[in-house]
Amino acid sequence: MISAIVCSRREPGNSIHEQNLRKTAGAEIEYIRIDNRDNRYNLSSAYNCGVSSAHGSILVFMHEDAFFMEGNWASVLEKKFSQEQVGLVGVAGTQYLFADNPGWVVAGRPYIRGHVIHELNNGETYTLTVFNWERPDSSVVAVDGLFFAVRGSLFKTIRFDDATFDGFHFYDIDICMQIRRTHQLIVTWDLLIKHQSGG
Repeated sequence: MISAIVCSRREPGNSIHEQNLRKTAGAEIEYIRIDNRDNRYNLSSAYNCGVSSAHGSILVFMHEDAFFMEGNWASVLEKKFSQEQVGLVGVAGTQYLFADNPGWVVAGRPYIRGHVIHELNNGETYTLTVFNWERPDSSVVAVDGLFFAVRGSLFKTIRFDDATFDGFHFYDIDICMQIRRTHQLIVTWDLLIKHQSGG
């Protein structure tokens, strides 16, 4: 089973994100919504809360303004994680990070990988951002936090650092660094995500 963990600032009745994930998964999934309308959590602590209640062998972490554009994403992830060395799968990331500027896009081409649809101007404009046209899965050192999936068993030895990263940034790079100690991180073109912001 796949567990999708989402930190939400929307009203509980607004289920468009959950509907998208369930409709496009192609399999039964567990949807875990962490209610953060009162800003009780930073993103790391919200994700840790979700991990503690998840039952899936694959855990998906996703912004609630990110949506799948194609079906059967669950089987895509299951196939990726059938490779024992894979610990994390993302849709955008980098093969190189600078010590003095850790933003994942800073390395630029040809080191950044993946593709994402960005929705701009309240849905008036859609842009396909292609970070690199190479379509085979790419090994990376870090991914963009808008979407990534992690092998669930890794959370026996890793966790989101909610003390150091007490806001909504760099949690993704930190968890990538933890996973890279033992497993491979990949960016795949086999999943297409729409993000309702420019990133």
